[in-house]
Amino acid sequence: MKTYSTLLSLAVVSLSAFAADITGTWKAEFETQRGLQKYTFMFKQDGATVTGKADVEMTDQKRVAEFKDGKVEGDTVTFVEPLKIQDREINITFSGRIAGDEIKFTRKVGDFGSSEATARREGGAPKTSAVNFTGTWKSEFNTQIGVQKYSYVLKQEGSKVSGKAHSEIGDQKKESEVTEGNVDGETISFVELLNFQGNDLRIRYTGKLEGNEIKFTRTVGDFAKEELTAKREGPAPAAPAAGGQRARGGFGGPIELGPDDKPAFPNPPEGFDKARDGIAHGKLEMVEYDSKSVGNKRKALVYTPPGYSTGTKYPVLYLLHGIGGDENEWRRGGHPEIILDNLIADKKAVPMIIVMPNGRAQPDDRPGTNAMATAPAFGRFDQDLLGSLIPFIQSTYSVKADREDRALAGLSMGGGQSLNFGLANLDTFAWVGGFSSAPNTKPAAELVPDPEKATKQLKLLYISCGNKDGLIRISQGVHAYLKEKNVPHIWHVDEHAHDFQHWKKALYQFAQLIFKPTAK
Repeated sequence: MKTYSTLLSLAVVSLSAFAADITGTWKAEFETQRGLQKYTFMFKQDGATVTGKADVEMTDQKRVAEFKDGKVEGDTVTFVEPLKIQDREINITFSGRIAGDEIKFTRKVGDFGSSEATARREGGAPKTSAVNFTGTWKSEFNTQIGVQKYSYVLKQEGSKVSGKAHSEIGDQKKESEVTEGNVDGETISFVELLNFQGNDLRIRYTGKLEGNEIKFTRTVGDFAKEELTAKREGPAPAAPAAGGQRARGGFGGPIELGPDDKPAFPNPPEGFDKARDGIAHGKLEMVEYDSKSVGNKRKALVYTPPGYSTGTKYPVLYLLHGIGGDENEWRRGGHPEIILDNLIADKKAVPMIIVMPNGRAQPDDRPGTNAMATAPAFGRFDQDLLGSLIPFIQSTYSVKADREDRALAGLSMGGGQSLNFGLANLDTFAWVGGFSSAPNTKPAAELVPDPEKATKQLKLLYISCGNKDGLIRISQGVHAYLKEKNVPHIWHVDEHAHDFQHWKKALYQFAQLIFKPTAK
């Protein structure tokens, strides 16, 4: 039971790697150097992985294109179409922004051609249930053969439900399969296949969700019927968002907003995340370092500010990604280099170095097709960060090495890492930020066991989340504890979900506050 429940929890956490389901047929027309090309894309999405093909028409020519390396991160889809022209193989890369039933694509052919087009979905988006029954539910009820104790371990995928039922009556224990599971709105139905005294019984359940309880009618063949209530163990997964969008983040349950859950800042100005002409620009560099804890070379993406010089010492922000990302996730979805270039040009942020590492501390640090399986490696990243990455950055770049010139922040799983590792190492980090922190975040009392000491050491503790984010309860809990213990912090809630619209804005605000004497 424990192992199964743990796997279910990790599966839910892995949803933070993607926000939309693009399964289905999409059509687009690209103006290319070879003429107008009509694409009919047929995608199948499994988690963050995308496979499929496209029927392509150009004048009187037709071909079928197979895709590879397909993935969805947030509201962005990428994949590669290998194409053979005159015995030469060329990779055509597609990168698209998902917006409802449209994907705005950029199509690049090697290094010598690109075009843009909008693909539109044929038919509707895949249907998603309004609620999620995934999790463990417990019930105790009287039957004709005595008091029975049940644990139902359910897993919901779309409108389908599967799982196990564990039952106890007296000193007898049984495990049975849950089959024919279906969800329709807030109603769930399934069949428990139970072998009783050599007879196969079909026990049918029909229930309605009310908060964290299911009011069940349990029908045993034609000879017994009981009414019972099953209560959820632990937090509820977030419900799928409307319009065919799957809610990122997994855990969270119903979103309940309180009077404190409001913006601490106005929205950034239009264009805050757009590259500007006429200003100085920093540089991005991919570096490799030797990791003592992982045992191999690891990569990190480093931003150096405009005019970087070895004659100047710079503060450093370590910026962490989510469970489905890697060292490139922030660049792909958030463009910190653009945000910081603009802030520095406007004299709103201190020139700083940003280090974007891979927070998945294991030898094969790619998310792969099953990002949930890599979750334990995120919990070990502090060893790599403190023992190898920070010393490497200090020996390679011109940086200030004291705690007051070092910050740690991240999104989703990386937000949880930042709170866990930053607050546990205030002798190393004085500025800590968690953006939409994920369920890997420790309980607030463990994060800040000594509020008075934390208050003295912290220069800034920044907590933020969107009011459409199913994970908001995690950040709300941290805020409530900090408020109760009088630990100074910023609690910022905007209008977004678990996505880069929130994370980009959070970075924009956080970057203006750090490394300044008045931030606290």
